[in-house]
Amino acid sequence: MDNGTVISPGMVVNGTVRGKGPLTVQGRVDGRITLDGDLRIAAKANVQGDIEVDTAEVKGLVKGGIKARTSVTLDAGAQVEGVIEASRVEIDPSARLKGRLVMPLNLPRGLKVPTPTRDPWAS
Repeated sequence: MDNGTVISPGMVVNGTVRGKGPLTVQGRVDGRITLDGDLRIAAKANVQGDIEVDTAEVKGLVKGGIKARTSVTLDAGAQVEGVIEASRVEIDPSARLKGRLVMPLNLPRGLKVPTPTRDPWAS
């Protein structure tokens, strides 16, 4: 992934970050990130807000939802609190997720999924 724009260590951005092309966060963003491109969150970086990007690679901390048009990768040491929504999600065993995953299910045309009568996870 090309680094493109970088928010360097020690930098703090308050507000919405919006644009095109790749972005690497090595510092802190307190606000929403919306990109037509890829996002990389470095190991010591911190994002406090929702994210909407093409792909996201997280090594640091995110408190907010991540919505990716392609994929989300939580690498070793990543910590995410929020909903992750993407068609492809990879989570390293040492990454932490407090939230839920939403992944679209594309069924063949005309196939219907039966509605469960009870929650299979309920005890």
